[in-house]
Parts: sequence; C-alpha cells; structure tokens
Amino acid sequence: ENGCERRLTMRAYIHAFQGRPWNEECQAAYDGFISLGIECVLFTTNEELDGRAGEDIVVGGMLIMHHSFAELGIQLPDYNYPEELRSYLGRRIWKIRLGDLLQERLPVFIKPAEEKAAKGIIVNSREDLREYSHMDPEAEILCSEVVRFQSEWRCFVRYREILGIQHYSGDPQKIPDREIIQCAIQKYKKIPAGCSLDFGVTDDGRTLLIEMNDGFAIGCYGLDPVLYAEMLYARWSQLVGVKDCFL
Repeated sequence: ENGCERRLTMRAYIHAFQGRPWNEECQAAYDGFISLGIECVLFTTNEELDGRAGEDIVVGGMLIMHHSFAELGIQLPDYNYPEELRSYLGRRIWKIRLGDLLQERLPVFIKPAEEKAAKGIIVNSREDLREYSHMDPEAEILCSEVVRFQSEWRCFVRYREILGIQHYSGDPQKIPDREIIQCAIQKYKKIPAGCSLDFGVTDDGRTLLIEMNDGFAIGCYGLDPVLYAEMLYARWSQLVGVKDCFL
C-alpha cells in the first residue's frame, strides 16, 4: 500500500455536538483534513469510534483523547516542563502535594501535575486556592517561581519544523526571540513528532519557555487548518505506531 492509497483510506474522527465540530480546534482539524482530501466522520459518543482502523485519527478534547489512547493501551507521557529544556525556563520548578502548598513562600504559580485537571494560577494567599478546592490534598501539583510575562505565544512544531508562532495572550507587540525558540527545538532531542512549545516575553525582555504541550489535543490559536491537521496526525501516528501518510 503506497502513501497515496493510505492517504485516501485513513479517516479523521472529529468530536461533534449537534452535527457540528465540537469546538474551534475540532473545526480547524475538520477543515484541515477535508482540504487534505481525508474523509471526516463526526462522532458524539465513544461507541461510534469502535469501527475505526488504527490509522484513523481521533480528534477531540482531553477527555476524549485520553479515553481513545487508553482503549488502545497507550500510556501518554507527561511533558509540561521537559528536563532537556530546563535552561529555557528561567525559573525554578518543583513538585509538591497540594496540601503542603501553604508551607511554601508565596506568591507562587501552580498547576496540577495531572494534565488540565485545573487551570494554572498564581497563589498569593489561601483564598486563591478556591480554584483547587475540588482536588485531593494528596494530589501532586507543579510549582513555579512567579515570572511576569508581557506576552505569550504558541510555537507549533512538526518534525522539528516550526509551523507557526501564534499569539494568545498579552501584548502582541512583544515578540519572542525566534532564535531562542529554534535553539530550544534543536536541543530537545526527545521532542514529539507534533507538539507546541509555549514561549513568553517577560517584563525584563527575556524569551522564556512557559510550558510544552503534547500535540494530540491543543489549542490552534489561528494556525492554518492544514498545518494543524498535519501536526495532529504526526503525533497520532507516532503514538499509535502507524505510518504518517502526510510525509
């Protein structure tokens, strides 16, 4: 089976609600795969995924994707702050139990060690922890020294190539140093086939790594839909162990 035949036979299963892609990311993936000549199947329940082949990609939010990979017996790696890129963080990062947080010197930035269990926040006092009241005090959280970012950008990467650097927060005039981003990508030997590296520009002008996001369920922030779809499939094929038909 050659690459062209595979391209025609693989399908994209896109999470949907009331017959439409579920959110902006699902819509972008749908538009991208359609442009690439791929049949898209809109689904609303996990049961609708039962008939797909291994090379058929699933696109959806974190819950959908974690379920899909669990069904395939795939354990997802935990990235957040890759060890190889510690020097690009510009701040100390450490892990503790949520219940021990108030013993730390405040303010401190926190986020759950478990992907997207709650949003990241700066904690100045006990009152700020209401956001985390639903979580077990034994749950692990990642702590970070507070850095003031003036702007934040998502750098999409596919096979070490930058697909786009999309602004998502802060002052769009504060542009990160592309050379620093390129150096980080080169240094990151274990970089996934598809992912994003989020970089920010600090109030003292430094370009620092905010976090890394695995490339199977991430905000597209206006990235070209075809590039977004190809990045999603690069990571899907790597995780599932099938040939990337867009190479």
